[in-house]
Amino acid sequence: MDPDQRQQKIRALILTASAEQLRAALESVLSETLSAQRERDVSDYGIGGWRSSEIVDAEFEARSGVGGDVDASVLAALETASGTGS
Repeated sequence: MDPDQRQQKIRALILTASAEQLRAALESVLSETLSAQRERDVSDYGIGGWRSSEIVDAEFEARSGVGGDVDASVLAALETASGTGS
């Protein structure tokens, strides 16, 4: 599924989902972004340490950045919607 199709499907599901289903989906997103932002560990280097530090560092920066961006977007949207933004 390409990004446009995925976005369309998400938007359609938002219209029909219950508040509890939306909360559960958001909790799942937060779980994934927390996982994406975890610190590097020995398993990231592969069995026998075959992956270079440059690759592991680049992967960490990319996934951590995306996780942080998603978290920031969700937080900003919720603060705007609830009127609690700074």
